[in-house]
Amino acid sequence: MKAFYRKFGLCVLVLAPILCLAQEDAIRVGVAVMQNNAARSVPGNVEQDRLVKAINQIRPDKKTHVKVQAIALNAASDDEAAQEAEQKKCQYVVYTRLTELRTGGDPYQHQPGTIETNPNSQWSSRSGPGQAMDPEYRATVEYKLVKEGSGPVSGAPFSTQQNGNEIDTVSQIMSRIALQVVDQVKKSAPPMRE
Repeated sequence: MKAFYRKFGLCVLVLAPILCLAQEDAIRVGVAVMQNNAARSVPGNVEQDRLVKAINQIRPDKKTHVKVQAIALNAASDDEAAQEAEQKKCQYVVYTRLTELRTGGDPYQHQPGTIETNPNSQWSSRSGPGQAMDPEYRATVEYKLVKEGSGPVSGAPFSTQQNGNEIDTVSQIMSRIALQVVDQVKKSAPPMRE
């Protein structure tokens, strides 16, 4: 048993600092609570949690070893979120704003520059009992990724349309935004030391 501890105990002592170093080398992104400017209501904190979880599930880049770690921010305004992100040692802050959430009967205004995640979608012409149970929603979320001490790095509206509920429709967009945020952070980050 002593030989086991000598062999593997040393391994644990050697690897523990490396694991801590890897977490410290992660690029921290503060995620502000999603603002809602749409006519329908979706909880901003639920979508914030979805974005944090989606970013944290993305694995480090195999070539650069860049890991992006999302941190939820509690602040109510953009200025307060920027201050909180600085306190939590975040290098970036991502802001999201729900600008559209509607069903087929609601009025629509196309927003220029919107990235359509479901570009060929059509409103369903179904009618009857199935329609009321499984409505279609169209959602648009704007996001802005800001590097601390500089300015916006990227941002564009994302839009999708799908059957289901309002929260899931917006969550699908948050997953797409997570991929975009991580991609932009990795592009602007220097390679990690090995």
